Amino acid sequence: MIRPSLILIALFSLIYGLIFLLTPNFFIELSQAEHINVAWLRNIGASISGVLFLGLLLVYFNPSKNYDLFLIITITSILQTLGLIFSRLYNEFSAKKMIIIDLTIYSAIIVSLYLVYILLNYTSIFKK
Repeated sequence: MIRPSLILIALFSLIYGLIFLLTPNFFIELSQAEHINVAWLRNIGASISGVLFLGLLLVYFNPSKNYDLFLIITITSILQTLGLIFSRLYNEFSAKKMIIIDLTIYSAIIVSLYLVYILLNYTSIFKK
């Protein structure tokens, strides 16, 4: 059950990351944000696609050799989520449709908590 869930998170991350990476203006229009710093959205999309998607695929195919990678993925997810929360609390988003931003934050919280849950309760999948 846990390993297949890693594929689901990886695919979700791929889709989410590719939206930011390939079509950042789509997200800007969806959230009705200002068209400044589009490059930051592309950068975030590349990070999400690389770290979460590719990293979780490596963990899925060979969990016993990728515990450290999974730990880094989890820490990165937590840091990205905290960054989103901080920006939301300090009104740093230019979006007019904050529900889109909030949904992004909620999904990041769920993913981060789930990754921590795996680390705390399923360390056996990382052992040979």
